Amino acid sequence: MVNSLLDNKNSSMTSLTRDILIKTIVAEEMKMCDSSDYREQLQKTYHKWEHESSNVLCQKFNQIEKSNITVDILKP
Repeated sequence: MVNSLLDNKNSSMTSLTRDILIKTIVAEEMKMCDSSDYREQLQKTYHKWEHESSNVLCQKFNQIEKSNITVDILKP
């Protein structure tokens, strides 16, 4: 699922949404998860990021993807 999400994101940078940013960030953070309760950690991580501002999401996404997106290009 992560690969298909990333392929979708890379195919059209102009269609980025908050949801795609959140999923990309969560997928990256979950790569390092060695928790015995993966599902619980996934829910906590997703919950954390879905409540962040769009500016914070863009900053984190830019760190991960080495890009320079801004809130202005996010689709509603």
